[in-house]
Amino acid sequence: MYKRYLYLKQISTFLFLILVGVSGDLLSQTRYTVVLPEIDTAIPPRDDKNLEVSADNSGDETAKSFFKFDLNHLPQFTKAKAYYLRMYTVPNDNTSDFSTQTITVLKGPNTWTGKETSLSNPALDWAIKTKNTKTIGRDEVKKSSTVINMKLNPRALEAIPDNILSLATRSPEKRQKTLFYSSITSQKPGLFSKRPKLILRYEVDPFPFRSDWAQPFSTAQHDSYLNWSTNTTITKPSVRILPNASKDVLVGGDPTGAVAIYKNQPIIFTQAASGNTPFKVKQLNARGDVLWTQAVDNMIKSRPLIDELGRLYYFSTSNTLTILDLTNSGAVLYKKSLSEITNNQITSIHSDVTLGYDGTLYLTSFDGIVALSAYPQLKLRWKYEKEKDKRNGPISLSQDESLAFFINVDTQQGTSRLVMLDNTDGRILDASESLLGGYKNGNNYYIPAPVVQKNKKVFVLNGYDSANRLLVFDIKSESLKGPETIRSGQSVNTGISQPAIDGDENVFFVFNKKIARYNTKEANHVEVFENSEVLDNAPIIVTDHSSNIYVSNPYVVNDTLTKTSKRVVGFTYDKKFTYNFTAAIDTNIRKTLVLAPDGTLYTITANNVIAITAKEVNEANITLSSLNTNTVYRATNRIRLTDFSVLPTVNTILYSGGGMGLQPGFRVRKGASVTFKTGN
Repeated sequence: MYKRYLYLKQISTFLFLILVGVSGDLLSQTRYTVVLPEIDTAIPPRDDKNLEVSADNSGDETAKSFFKFDLNHLPQFTKAKAYYLRMYTVPNDNTSDFSTQTITVLKGPNTWTGKETSLSNPALDWAIKTKNTKTIGRDEVKKSSTVINMKLNPRALEAIPDNILSLATRSPEKRQKTLFYSSITSQKPGLFSKRPKLILRYEVDPFPFRSDWAQPFSTAQHDSYLNWSTNTTITKPSVRILPNASKDVLVGGDPTGAVAIYKNQPIIFTQAASGNTPFKVKQLNARGDVLWTQAVDNMIKSRPLIDELGRLYYFSTSNTLTILDLTNSGAVLYKKSLSEITNNQITSIHSDVTLGYDGTLYLTSFDGIVALSAYPQLKLRWKYEKEKDKRNGPISLSQDESLAFFINVDTQQGTSRLVMLDNTDGRILDASESLLGGYKNGNNYYIPAPVVQKNKKVFVLNGYDSANRLLVFDIKSESLKGPETIRSGQSVNTGISQPAIDGDENVFFVFNKKIARYNTKEANHVEVFENSEVLDNAPIIVTDHSSNIYVSNPYVVNDTLTKTSKRVVGFTYDKKFTYNFTAAIDTNIRKTLVLAPDGTLYTITANNVIAITAKEVNEANITLSSLNTNTVYRATNRIRLTDFSVLPTVNTILYSGGGMGLQPGFRVRKGASVTFKTGN
């Protein structure tokens, strides 16, 4: 049971009133996840470790298969809508071409252990049909069957003791026997996808909103920021260099992964100038003070990832995964080498790791791509096997996480293709022709992540930071259609940046040094903001639900008319583009930009964190008689709240450069979340 609570705290010029909150937008979000069994075994057990269902000539069952699925590690506050038990058949040439075997599923208690050797064991009485008449799933097996995919009765699964689901598969068909791959027998190259599994379709519950799940979304994996709106836009920015008292060097996760956000505060990765343990993870407050420090084994190798429970996944250049508990000053929860975690299926990573909403980790290596089930299980869900002379880029997911996408490069031909997988078991559903580039730079390959627009379109560049074509594929069921091709018109390989998607599904990118939007109504699908500042074609772009677009321009742009400085530029799109602000930065900023839910932007240099906040917004003062959820309300000077109640479904931030005026009658109802913040 999750309790909602209220507390009040004041520090310096910051006033916080916090209650656990909610996002109504999440109601309609449906996703898929896969749960691997903690136990799956045939009883009586087989020497070959396969699963089995069989009956003798009299119809008496001689073997059944049993499963335990631990559902305690599913995403918080979710509602299961459908369950499917999927099992993969072991080929059997002795099966008749005309026979059909019915497989049924029963649900039982959790008292069995998996060490039972006989069906007569009292702990398995619940799997006897005469004692358990409620079949919750059914499917048929023929000679041609390679898989069964049973939809289970959701009513029978409304109450699952301790969230441990116990199932038994059985078949009383006379003289029939079917074997299925178990978790053990599928642990061979080419068979990983054949692990038995429970597939869940679930909806995200809105209580509470994951306000602290702060993910960068240049690969559009998560939409935590995209649910945040604002009533105003910045007109003048305030650029603050946070002090770095230790003089440590900021490192990690190039090009975009050197800073993360948790609870609206930056987390950085540093290396000391000298010392025996030079690599550290630190969290700072808004003033730049170090809140806590945790030593780690080596430099961070991938973009940092934070899950909904505040666990940071740290992949080091020593090919070790360390999981830190951000709710407990970065305490180490877990530390293992990738070779140990994956049983030597991969020993290192060579692209950014992706974290699914359900906690699944997607790791790209020279040895293939693997999907690991959520911590603490971390079992191999599927593997895309290594291909000769091929390299793979990072994984991107459709919004419901049923599909996975990546770019597959042929290193000999210097071409590549977009690949789409069934994310439940890693099967290839479709792949494009070899329409993309080689992505080679010297001896290295820099492969961008596909950008996925919900379950509709996939955007891929033909270069990494140097593209002249943006290809747009339509997702149609289990196939890719297209692509449409957007061309920069440049004679050299430059002109288009990696896209970013906002909460309204607008797709933004830099096109020939100006901010632009993908628009199907335009002849070339590009809607260019002609009044845009001159931008580099290799920026970092982030957005929010109000279609504010923030572009980090870490390079000096040289052309015949303009030489521009390093800076962060803000735009807004509301049926047309509007220029908001330019934050000039007189130092070498890294190619990093992250957005906190309170609207603060963070970038870094080699030694400092830079915070960009609002000095002035387009509202000097505002008076509010109601509050919308997941909204940042800003005023340059003063915010006045009239006589009204904040509803329990509201989670919002009030950010004033001046003060707060609370009129008599203003009250926050239990279950709401309001954060007051004053000062620039």
